[in-house]
Amino acid sequence: MAILSPRLEVIKNQKVQPTDGEWKILEFLLQNLDNTYEVFYQPYLNGDNPDIIIMRYGYGVIIIEVKDWFLKHYRIDEFTKWRLKKDDTLLVSPFSQVEKYKENLFHLHIEELFQYRIIKKNDWNFVNCMVYFHNA
Repeated sequence: MAILSPRLEVIKNQKVQPTDGEWKILEFLLQNLDNTYEVFYQPYLNGDNPDIIIMRYGYGVIIIEVKDWFLKHYRIDEFTKWRLKKDDTLLVSPFSQVEKYKENLFHLHIEELFQYRIIKKNDWNFVNCMVYFHNA
């Protein structure tokens, strides 16, 4: 079983509980990953707060943004901007959101990653991004 931080007991006692989608993906990860994986639920990274980060030493990182959205309520306009259908409210794209976490990981949070990226300009694929639409 993957190593979860904070522990499941702590998450269950938090004032704001995980969404259905967050619970579902946490359960899946804990059941399917072994203890060489570390799963971080809503880690605080100097102002960033991604939903889930998975790390495996020697392999890399996956940043996951979880959305419990019903996609029928959203649309992507001609400028690839996400909008709420009912009133055309402009939304932050979940893909932009998770990519921003990745960018900040390299440029703000971990200095060694930034230095590595300078040396190997096109090699930052050991940090990957994913968006999980639970109700899709």
